[in-house]
Amino acid sequence: MFGIISKLLTVSYDYCTQNTLCASKLLSVSYFSVHITLVWIRFTSMNEYNTGMSALVESVEDFTDKLSSKQLDLRMVMALAGERDLNAREELIIDKLRDERGESLFSDMLYALTHKTFPSRQARIIWGEIDGHRKQLFTTLGRDPGFMVATHDYLTNHSGLLRNVSLIEESKLTSLADVATHDGLTGLLDKRTFNRRLEEEIARQSRYGGRLAMVIVDIDNFKKLNDTFGHADGDIIIQQVADLMKEEARTTDVAARYGGEEFVVLLIGVGLQAGTTFAERLRANIEDRFKNTPYKTTISAGVAVSVKGDMVQSADEFIRKSDEQLYKAKHAGRNQVCMAGEIEVKKSA
Repeated sequence: MFGIISKLLTVSYDYCTQNTLCASKLLSVSYFSVHITLVWIRFTSMNEYNTGMSALVESVEDFTDKLSSKQLDLRMVMALAGERDLNAREELIIDKLRDERGESLFSDMLYALTHKTFPSRQARIIWGEIDGHRKQLFTTLGRDPGFMVATHDYLTNHSGLLRNVSLIEESKLTSLADVATHDGLTGLLDKRTFNRRLEEEIARQSRYGGRLAMVIVDIDNFKKLNDTFGHADGDIIIQQVADLMKEEARTTDVAARYGGEEFVVLLIGVGLQAGTTFAERLRANIEDRFKNTPYKTTISAGVAVSVKGDMVQSADEFIRKSDEQLYKAKHAGRNQVCMAGEIEVKKSA
């Protein structure tokens, strides 16, 4: 708790130094042998201070939510590696990432650098060895080689964990990564990348708790649509369904094209009620989008959850539970949502 108070007061101080409306005085206090530096601030307008603090906290929440839906960028990795000074907002962001990701943060950092997945414990060891290797290079060369050079040298020459590595611009790497991890037609994640993200979220839930909901979606009678209108129109239908899915999903959710006319969304921090509501809203929006077109496209969806007391043990189990509900929706007449549980869901008009 003292750490949280100290961090918030540090943010307050940084905010004050950028505004003429406040003055500050530092006061050191010792309490139970814990020394906390407090910032005593007098504001001529408390409303403006509260507004500034609220905006700062919201920006941190928004930024970390976005980070949880994709890999860390190199700029944040460099900050985590201590390569540059941090402002108060970035310190809050990094503290929040450490709290939420735990040991998995080491895997995230290495993935951002190498686009290779390492188990969390191994990644933590590697990270420490990279730091030691950098110090050895400093002793040998008489100068600091920098974080990126030390990491590259350790992974390729010292440990042999990576081979045939080339250095390319970050923008080109991002473009290549998008091609390698996203479906070309829809822009959603591909099946392989979704499965990797699913395994990571299940491992995180097993360690830290929380809720997960999975929604598997299938376009009804898609073969008939393809046969009637042709594959070009079939691609348009798939793209529009994917676009609606993107609109409904949050930045924290993981949406993918799972194969053909099948899609899947992993909803982070969501239980059965909210997961089913999401699926029903998506179903209704897709029906409404196509009702005045020749295609008359609808979807069926299956929903399953992993929550306290009923956590899935593997990605395969989670997918199977969701797929069973999709099967029920299909055989119950299509254009509906089935869920693994007893809740009342009002069907949208």
